[in-house]
Amino acid sequence: MKTSSTYTLANFRSLPAISKEELATIQFENTDVLSRPEDIRVRRTNLDKAISLGRSEKVKTSIILKSGEHLYRLETNILSIQSDFTLTSNGLQIPLRCIYSVDFIFTS
Repeated sequence: MKTSSTYTLANFRSLPAISKEELATIQFENTDVLSRPEDIRVRRTNLDKAISLGRSEKVKTSIILKSGEHLYRLETNILSIQSDFTLTSNGLQIPLRCIYSVDFIFTS
């Protein structure tokens, strides 16, 4: 499912979620989708927070991935962060360079 980048930080939650099968078909670029050091630092901080919050059954992580002009949303839990990728609860290794944003979904 390809979607144009008309989404803003305020409305990423309305971006349709993709499955891990759909994610496997996406070709990500070799360059980081974030260029500012402070944005990269915030991404890392939010991923660290996702590991802690993900231990609760009441929180899922929403990861916004970017490839070219397209954005994709994946709902999962982050288990760990390695030097250049994250490991998710559904068995995916997601390159850090393609993670545009990290948000949290609190369920009751």
